[in-house]
Amino acid sequence: MKTLPKFLSLTFVAAACCASLNLSTARADDGTQGGEDVDGTEQLDVDINMTPTAAAPAGSSIALSLKAEDEDGTTDAELKLEARGLPAGTYSVSVTLKSNGSTVALGTFNADSSGEAEVEFVTNPEDSEETPFPANFNPLDIAQVSVSDAGNNVLFTADLTNVKTLNGMSLNATINGQPGAGNPNASGTATLSANSSKSGPKGQVIVMGSGFPTRIQLVTFVNNSTVSKKAKTDNNGNFNFNFGPKGKASIVAPGITLFQVTSITLKDTSGNVLMTFNF
Repeated sequence: MKTLPKFLSLTFVAAACCASLNLSTARADDGTQGGEDVDGTEQLDVDINMTPTAAAPAGSSIALSLKAEDEDGTTDAELKLEARGLPAGTYSVSVTLKSNGSTVALGTFNADSSGEAEVEFVTNPEDSEETPFPANFNPLDIAQVSVSDAGNNVLFTADLTNVKTLNGMSLNATINGQPGAGNPNASGTATLSANSSKSGPKGQVIVMGSGFPTRIQLVTFVNNSTVSKKAKTDNNGNFNFNFGPKGKASIVAPGITLFQVTSITLKDTSGNVLMTFNF
């Protein structure tokens, strides 16, 4: 895949809105990032050295990189593996999904007599050296990657959900909000930027809006968990607030880091859904 942009920090500007409770007007959160629920742009960039198992040949290594972009529900991605020190032969690559824990076989690659190999799994292959992802596969749903030999022995693994083991990881998204039924013409935007660090994810979420009921308290939920962030609309029904990781665990809500955010929901104090953002 040759068309992916570099994953740089993005600055987003937007306005948002309000509505009363009506879940049928908003897209449902499917519990994972990317996919057809995204109304906006989401970009992920990951680099990691895969961890060898006891079965891995001495001196061998595999470097992994994942670049993925979802724009309005259409994903363009590349998963690249570069191997060194493997015996000549055929190796298989499989992934475990965040959404349901299932395992998906991506394909195979061959190591040459020098022990080197390179394979690229892409959304839209441009030549015979690129391998397509399986149909209806969401690369943003990858939790773990494993490489096995011809005898089905797992040689290398990589956990893409453990920020502290990664060489580098960044996630940037700008998502348009889906209002409830009360103000169907309103609009809203939430922006998320995150970068990996040894102490945990760094970054923030910015939510901006207008057209909401005036001077009301907003209750914020991330992946259906309440965020301890106080925000309210002004005299014109506008709002602008942000929140980021807290504590040693670098979480934005109980058990949730910036890299695990799949939805943000705004409600009033009566529990009425005002707006939902699906990442």
